[in-house]
Parts: sequence; C-alpha cells; structure tokens
Amino acid sequence: ATTEVRNYGATAEAKTIELIKHLLLATLSVSVLIAVAMGVRASLLVALAIPVTLALTLAIYYFTGYTLNRVTLFALIFSIGILVDDAIVVVENIERHLKENRKVGLVAATIAAVAEVGNPTILATFTVIAAILPMAFVGGLMGPYMKPIPVGASLAMLLSLFVAFIVTPWAAVRVFKKHGRERAGSQIREQGVGKLDRLYRSVMELLLRRGRASLWFGALALALLLGASSLVYFKAVKVKMLPFDNKSEFQVLLDFPAQTPLARSLELSTELGRELLLHPEILKVQVFAGEAAPFSFSGMVKHTYLRGADYAADLQIVLSDKDKRTASSHAIIESLRPAIRRFGERHGAVTKVLEIPPGPPVLSTMLAEIYGPDENTRQRVAREVYEVFASEPSVVDLDATWRLGRARKLYTYDQLKGGMLGADAQQALAVGRLIFSETPLLSLNDASSPEDVNVELSVEQAVRSSDAPFARQSILSSETGTVQIGATLNGPKIVPNETLYRKNLKPVSYVMSELAGAEEAPVYGLLKLTPKIGYAQQTAEVPWHTQAPVVKWDGEWYITYEVFRDLGGAFAVAMILIYVLVLGWFRSFAVPFIIMAPIPLSLIGIIPGHAIIGAYFTATSMIGFIAGAGIIVRNSIILVDFIEQQLAAGVNLKEAVISAGVLRFRPMLLTAAAVVVGSSVILFDPIFQGLAVSLIFGEIAATILSRFAVPTLYYWAVGRRRERVLQSKQLKQLIPNEVV
Repeated sequence: ATTEVRNYGATAEAKTIELIKHLLLATLSVSVLIAVAMGVRASLLVALAIPVTLALTLAIYYFTGYTLNRVTLFALIFSIGILVDDAIVVVENIERHLKENRKVGLVAATIAAVAEVGNPTILATFTVIAAILPMAFVGGLMGPYMKPIPVGASLAMLLSLFVAFIVTPWAAVRVFKKHGRERAGSQIREQGVGKLDRLYRSVMELLLRRGRASLWFGALALALLLGASSLVYFKAVKVKMLPFDNKSEFQVLLDFPAQTPLARSLELSTELGRELLLHPEILKVQVFAGEAAPFSFSGMVKHTYLRGADYAADLQIVLSDKDKRTASSHAIIESLRPAIRRFGERHGAVTKVLEIPPGPPVLSTMLAEIYGPDENTRQRVAREVYEVFASEPSVVDLDATWRLGRARKLYTYDQLKGGMLGADAQQALAVGRLIFSETPLLSLNDASSPEDVNVELSVEQAVRSSDAPFARQSILSSETGTVQIGATLNGPKIVPNETLYRKNLKPVSYVMSELAGAEEAPVYGLLKLTPKIGYAQQTAEVPWHTQAPVVKWDGEWYITYEVFRDLGGAFAVAMILIYVLVLGWFRSFAVPFIIMAPIPLSLIGIIPGHAIIGAYFTATSMIGFIAGAGIIVRNSIILVDFIEQQLAAGVNLKEAVISAGVLRFRPMLLTAAAVVVGSSVILFDPIFQGLAVSLIFGEIAATILSRFAVPTLYYWAVGRRRERVLQSKQLKQLIPNEVV
C-alpha cells in the first residue's frame, strides 16, 4: 500500500491561502477601524488607498522579478497598517478644515487641508522609508530571505504618498460633495472638550509650568525603559534567531554502532518507530534503513541526504494536522526526547531529532569548530570541548566528527609481484569492483514502479565476507596466460574508517549539538559553555593563524550574530538618514533629536509585549522595532510641524505646544491604531510573531508617551529659540507686502 508522508505542495498551498486570508482580513480590519473612528465616508476614502497601493506594489513586484511567496505576502500584510497613514492624515485634515472653514468652498478647503499637511507628510513618509529600506542590504543567509519585506514596504509607502495626494483628495471632493460638506464636517467632534483632552491639558500644564515635574517625567520614562530592558537580562524575554515553527513532521536520525548489519538496523529502527506510534499525535512513521530519507531542505543543510551506511537509519515521522491538536510540534518533540535518548543509550546509538526549520540553515544549533597546529593537538582540544558540551544538561543530540565508521578490509596491489607475473593492475581493480559492488546489466521499463527497476549482477554475500573472496579468480597475464589474482595482492589488513574535514583548506574538527529545556537559544548555551573552555574563542571569521588551538563558534549562533549585527548596522544607517531628513526640513540640529526621542521609548512596550505573549525576541522582532521607529518618527514630525505652524502664526509657545498635542493626537492615534490592527492578523504566526509584537506594543507605548515627551522636550529644549526664529522669519515675509 502507498502511504503519503510528505506533500510540500499541499503545505505551500495551505500557507498561501492562509496568508491571502490574512491580507484580506487586515484590509477589512483597518477599514472598519477607520469607519468607527472617522465615519463611513472617511473610511471609504482611506480604504480606497489600500487596493490601489497594493495593486501598484504588485505591478512593481512583477516587473522587478519578485514572486508571490510567503515572505512577499507577509511584506504586503505588514504594509497594510502603514500604507494608510498618509491617507488618514490627509482625510482627517480635510474633515477638520471643512468643520472650521465653512465659508470656504469644498475644493478650496480640500486643497488648503492637503497643502497644510503636505510637506510634513512627505517628510514623514520618507523617514519611514529611510527606516525600512536599509534592511534590504542586510547580508548573510537571512538577507535575501527577508529582503522582500523592506523592499515591498518601501515601495508601498512611496506609492501610498502619491495615492494620498492624488486619489484621496479627488475622491474626497466627490464623496463630500455628494453627501454635503456640512454633514462631512459634522462628523468631527469639537476638539479639546473631551475628558481625556482636559486631562491631557492639565498634565501638560503641570509639565510645562514646573521644570522639576518634567525632570520627574523623564526619570519615570528612563526607569520604565531600564525596567523593560532588564526583562532580557533576567531572561523573562529570551533572544533567538527565529522561533520554532509548528510543523506536521520531523525526523529522527539513528547511528548504531558501526558493525551493526543492515537487517539489525532495520529491526531496531522499526522497534523505535512502533514505540513512537504510541503517542496519540503521531500518525505515521516511515523507516529508511541503509538509505537517506527523501531529499528535503532540512536534509540539505544538515547533510543527511548523504547518509547511506548499513548502520544509519532515518525515521520520517508524521504528526496530526496542527489545526487538530493543541500542542505545537516542538512541544511534542521535547516530550519524545527522553524516550529517544533512552533508546539510543540502550542500543549504543547516537540519536538526533531534526525539526523542520524555519530557523537558519545550519549543521546544528551549537557548533564548535576546533583548529590547531597539528592533528594530535586539535583532537585533544576537540575532545576536551566535547567533554564540556557533555557536562551541560541542556545540551542534547551531542555528536562529533571523529566518530569512526565501519572498519575496512584493505587489499593492496603488489606492483613487484604483479610485474613479475605479467599481471595488469587495472584488471585486478576491475575484478575487485565486480566482487564487492553491484554491476547493472539492464533496466526494466515497469510503469507500475515510480523508479527504474534494475537487473544487477551481484556476487553472493557469503563470498564477499569470506576470508578468501578472491579465491579461484584469475586475470590475464602476459607471461603465463592467466594468474591467480590472490598472488598479486597483499593483505588483507583492517584499517579504520575516519572522515577528514577541512574548512578554507584548514583541518578542522567539529563538535555539534542541539539545546533543550527552558533556554534553547544558542546565546544562552554559549554563555554557559565559553567560561569552561580554556582556549581562544571567536565567532566572526575562520581563524587565519592556527599556531595555537582556536575554537570558532558557528551554527545558529553565527547566523544570529551576523543577522543582528547587520540589522544593528541598518538601524544605525536609518537613524542617520532620518536625522538628515529632519535636519534638512526644520533646519535645526536639536529638533531631530527631539523628534527621534520616542524611538527608545517604544522598547517600553516591545520587550514587555514579548514577555506577555511568551515570544522570543527574534530577527523579525528587530525588523519590527526598526520599522516602528520610522512610524514613531512620522507621528513626531506631524506633531512638531504643527507646533511650528502655530508659532509662525503668532500663537503663544505654551498654547502651541499643548494645542498641538490635542489637535494632532487624533491622526497620530489613528495611524498607530491602523498599524496595531493591521499587524494583529500575524500575531500568532510562529515566524513573524516577533514583528507583530514589536509593532503592536511598540506603537502603543510610543504613541502614548510621545504625546507627552515630544511637546515637553520641545518646550524646554528649543521652544523659546524656535519661537523667536519662526516669528522673525514670518515678520520678514510680511514686511515687503506691507510696503507694497
């Protein structure tokens, strides 16, 4: 009977359908949010920006060669929450102008509203792009994998700017004209009369009246930031490259003692398979003894496709569908590890459990490369490192590359004897190949078989394993006609079967393992193991000089180091670009620092958010933090620009600072809410959960705190100076008009 144990086509189809559903759900959720907050007609204007922008983004994807896959679809879902920001700001300001300027025509009010927020919106959009786009240049293995996210989001943001300035005002004129400008403007509540606004004014009056109160507020924000960061130090939030996925399959590798025959390997592997089938969530176990399991991504990166020895077996294990069980595949695997380990100890086998990765493609999670000046020193140091690994309880699936394979019986051709007897060495080699290998004769075309059916010539196993496999075998001789092949051979002798490894042409020994328990990320394993190893250690580069023993850490830790290093570099570049953009617009060296101040405040939400959800802080979490930085700066720009517009109009500094927090909080809140709602649909995806957590909790914390922090910093740091500069500039612009 035929049994299906793997169908990646069905898996890909299911994930694609799920992501498309998430994309539609995100679009609908954001539209409903805008409808509740701004009214149905305004929500139609904002929602119109979503399909238009997505269609244009997909067109650019097509022309640039990107395909629709899991990552590009996630990029579109991620973009939903931010590509409506421009439209929200524009529509909200149009409604405010319609409310406040009833005597101005609809078209004139729309143009004035768009012009008022035009420059800060353009600047804010480019700051978001400046925050996201540098991530496209992250190198290493994760760079190409994650590249569609910054590229797609940046394209969507740029296109959404054109849509907000062209499509949205055009649609607003027609929608509001059809339904009446009075009704359109009546949806706006009177600003500043709500209880929250009155509370905000009271708090801001206190912060702006007394410098000590502002210092206490700053101290509170700093204490919250340090408290949130301490969650990483105390391991309430753990750091990992990528979280564990919830798959419906995994593999178990069994390496029995090298002398184990194939029949015994099959028997023992079947025994373990029957034991595993007792678990209620395991549906099928396929045993591959003496051959590798079918080629897979996991097998490629861990080199299991090369396994073909008689004493090696692979178990392909199929779990019940993830929608029909409550436990994740990782939890099930962890529950099975003790039984698999006991089986290995009972039969002297090395056991390994392979989870199908979303994680980085590495040979193992904890991988130590040992280099030395000579083979003896290298092996001695490698065995010491192996013992350090073995002493750590969290280390599982421990293995090393100096483990011997099955010993070989070696017959060597004696050139002197063969020459004296007139024998040909090539004929002796051909006879040896005939005896110890299968010789294919022909292939049968059998349509019922998925593979070719070969007819092969094979010598009996009893002859191969006897003490004289070359008995009565003759080869041609130029001296005597024929000669017994045994007369030309030396041996046999037993030689060990050891595999030699090199990296960058340097001899190397590997110690490899996985981690289990509460701390399964390599950074924590490294913190436990490195103090116990008394040799030079490094991560970034393969050692150039090996006159002394060197331990290089590779595996998942190296990928983690590389990705977070590159993301940190991308974040630094993003901050520089944002600073330059803001500096160019406001022409002040201090204002950009005030605008960028809420960025670290987002960690007050991000890190506790990971603790609440119980998620690792992963590479996608870092991407969410960087992208969130651009969105946070966007809101700060809108806030500061409104303050300076009022100062230029002659409004008192304190009133300008407070009223900006009141009047511009609505679009700030709506843009943040759109990001939160748009990201919530991927909150429970195992891979991109960190990105969603960072965006959701980071936006909530930064939006609330920045409403107080940015105006307060502006007032005390640059307010008086900026007030004089702006009002003098306005005066210079008015004097020529008065003279004329």
